[in-house]
Order: sequence, then structure tokens, then C-alpha cells
Amino acid sequence: MRRARITEAVAGFVLSILVLYSPNMLAQGLFGTISGVVSDSSGAVVPSATVRVINVSTNVVTTLTTNGAGVYVATSLNPGVYNVEAEAKGFKTAIVKDITLEVDANPKINLTLQVGQVSEKVEVTTENAPLLQTQQSDLGQTVNERELEQLPTSGGTGRNVYSLLSLAPGVSQQTGCDGCGNYGNVRISGSRPRNDDYTLDGSTITASVFGGAAVSPSVDSIQEFRIEQNSMSAEYGKAGGAILIAVSKSGTNTFHGSAYEYNRNQKLDARNFFENPIQRKNPFDYNEFGGSIGGPIIKSKLFLFTDYQGIRSHGSAASNGNLVHLAAFPGGDFSAQYAAAFDATGGIKYRYTWSNASNQDKF
Repeated sequence: MRRARITEAVAGFVLSILVLYSPNMLAQGLFGTISGVVSDSSGAVVPSATVRVINVSTNVVTTLTTNGAGVYVATSLNPGVYNVEAEAKGFKTAIVKDITLEVDANPKINLTLQVGQVSEKVEVTTENAPLLQTQQSDLGQTVNERELEQLPTSGGTGRNVYSLLSLAPGVSQQTGCDGCGNYGNVRISGSRPRNDDYTLDGSTITASVFGGAAVSPSVDSIQEFRIEQNSMSAEYGKAGGAILIAVSKSGTNTFHGSAYEYNRNQKLDARNFFENPIQRKNPFDYNEFGGSIGGPIIKSKLFLFTDYQGIRSHGSAASNGNLVHLAAFPGGDFSAQYAAAFDATGGIKYRYTWSNASNQDKF
């Protein structure tokens, strides 16, 4: 019986890996595409040329063959940095290095082959990315890993990836809005928060009712995210507003990781303006800590990445809107609280205004 259970568990694990690794799953708009044309020095296209698209971090190679028009298309690529090589009989090998592929992007990389031996290699320097992307019709902005690491992120007292949404053009946030949506009632190009769709690694994480993301991933676990504002492709059929596509980090051929701790407490924070200045500050401690690690299990084939984040918070905060009842209040005697509003017999002299009585400072 025990052996049968172990066999079932192993079979279920292998099946889940196969399902998650399915190319159909990888093509849901989460990843990127590199395409282009291979031609010779005269401008004539080179059919049946071999093209290799190499992920620099993992050394995973996607091998393609150009069609009759000299075109190659490498789809379902993880965001990252790539090298593209092209070779054909009678030509030198052309190499274009350090191509940055962002989430859901489709850069066009053309390669020109020169006459010579295949063993000879010609390295081509990539040009700066054009301001107008002719390969895509969508409008959006990508927040990359460097920006996530260096820009301040906040969500109340903790860090939040989606607090950077307001950096994109056409995005506004309404602060101080109670119950009107997540992340400050984000409005992207005029859309309502509940019309936007949040995705993480290809899965929808949109919260019901008010919109926003139901899952707030750790900042250290996200490689980059993109805001698609309009003219999205057909796979984004369920959103009437914007699409927010987040991609988590993955392992590479080298081990990498991070560790962090953010702490706030009453000894380091300034006193709340509404606290009684003669009493000690309210006790408060907020500690957010965690880390991440990634690396190879089998180099260039199988990788690992995991992260952890913990939050420990306790204490109290000053409140100026609560009234502590005195013993006389249940009997209808409010003279101690609003002495200026009553005469000597207890009658009301005039409509009272709020006063900060000393009794209210007794928490």
C-alpha cells in the first residue's frame, strides 16, 4: 500500500511538471518573441539558415531554421538577455549579442551573413531600440528588475510591487479612498479598477468586486512587470481596461539571492501629532524581512528559485476620534466633557464645539 502511494505521488509530480512545461501554457502572452530576417551582404534572403537563440543566464538554446523568405520566429521566450546566432553553408556565422527581451515584447533582430567559412564568426553590435516599435501595436510600459530594486516601493507600511504603477503615463491613484479599490484606486487611461486584469506568471490574480491584485508578491520575487494600456492582443479577452503582467524570477546557471529586513519602531519614529506629549509614545513595532535564492539543479537544463517574506507587527496607534465614557455619561450628565456648553443648573447654554478634554487622552 505504501509503495502504491509513493508511485502515485511520483506520477502526479511528473504529470504536473509536464503540464506546467507545456509549450501551449508558455504561449499565453506572458513571455516574449524574437524574430527577424537572415540575408546576405547583397540583401538577398537566406532560406534554410540555422538560427540559435541563446539565453545568456541559463544557456538554454532555441534552434530554428529560416523559411523561404529568410524569416525566423522564436516564441515563448522567458524575459532576459539573449544572443542570436545565424549560420549557413558558405557563410560566416553572424552573432548579435546582449538583446534585452522584456515581457510580452517582440524585438526584430535581422542578421546579415558574409561569405566565408562557417567556423569564422562576425559579431554584430546591436543598435539602440527604436522609439517606435513597429512589431507591436500595443501601448504600455515595462518596469524592469533594476527599477524594482532601486525605486522605493510602499504599500501602507510594507513594500508593494504595484505601488510603482503610478510611474507609467496615463496612470493616476486616488489616495485616502476607503473601500473603492486596491492600491489607491488605480485608474489606468481612465478605466475603472475592476475593469483591469492582473496576471502573475500567466495566471489571473485579479481580486473580485473592487479589482486590483488579490495576491501581492514579494518585491524580491518579481523580475519585471508590464502595463498594457490599450490595443492588447487577442489573448487578453477578459479585461475591458488595462492588463498588468508580472513575471517572477527564475534560477540561472549561477547561484544568486538576496536578504533584507525593514524595521520601524517607536524608538526610531517621531511622535504622532495627536498623542499626549507628556505620556510615552504608543508602543509600535513593524518588522518586514525575507530573502530569495536561485540557481541550477542541472546546469543549462533545470533550475530552482524560491523566496520567503515574513511580517511581524504589533503595537497601537493614536486615535483622536474615540471618546472614553465617564461614569456620569450613562445618566445623561455630559458637563465634565463639555463644561462650556452648560450653565450652573445643567441646562444647555448654546451649541457646543469639539474640545480636546484631558479625559480623552486616557486610553
